[in-house]
Amino acid sequence: MKFQIIGNVRRLMKTILLFAIFYAVIGLFLSYKQESLVYQPGVQDFESCPDLKEAERLTYEGTRMYFKKNGPRVAVIYHGNAGSACDRAFIASIFGNIGYSYLLPEYAGYSNDSAKPSHAGIKKDVEHVIDFLDSRDFKNIVVLGESVGTGVASYHASLKPVSQLILISPFTDLVDVAQEAFWFYPASLLVENAFDNEQLLAAYRGKVLVLHGDADTVIPSKLGEELFESLRSPDKQLAIIRGAGHNTMFWYPETYESITSFVGDAGGAK
Repeated sequence: MKFQIIGNVRRLMKTILLFAIFYAVIGLFLSYKQESLVYQPGVQDFESCPDLKEAERLTYEGTRMYFKKNGPRVAVIYHGNAGSACDRAFIASIFGNIGYSYLLPEYAGYSNDSAKPSHAGIKKDVEHVIDFLDSRDFKNIVVLGESVGTGVASYHASLKPVSQLILISPFTDLVDVAQEAFWFYPASLLVENAFDNEQLLAAYRGKVLVLHGDADTVIPSKLGEELFESLRSPDKQLAIIRGAGHNTMFWYPETYESITSFVGDAGGAK
């Protein structure tokens, strides 16, 4: 009996050791591949975007962008982690229909770009966008980000004041998003938090709109609400879209209505 117990304990310890090794290896692999997991470019040629046929194709300081000049007000649209800027033509149309110019930057590594998508590359794109805007005489700049693009938009707002900020399906920081998805790992030890929205927006005092779907299972709405509560802007609005998931926000007219109402409150071109 004694030898049987010792054998069982040894087998148990061996199983625990093998599980620990497996757990550590998978965790390290996820950490190493994190940028590949976050950024998922779609198959899209930058030059051939039929839904943005009226927009100019520009390359400014190495960053590609779609640009349509309609007047002194401009909306900058930072897209999410999947697909391309071309896929967000319908968001550009919201602003184009109410007389805004629009700018859709394409991230490094997306739309047939040979570079590998990365936090650093996307941050550099934001800096180039700001330089481009500085070279033009825009009186009102709205910056919109969706999903991971809310981190990009927040980075933009942290570098240069904007007239209005719109965050669709945002998060507190990427570590919290990773922790929701991989709850069984200590995400803070494994994830490089390139976009900490709470920290990036700590000094932001401009007008801000946060939209989130209450059925979002990718970035839970609680993260968007926590970000909203952390904002110190005296003029902030929160819109929870009932029934909307992460990829169905624009199925709901409330999303469009919230955006147009918000930018309409800016009082026109100032």
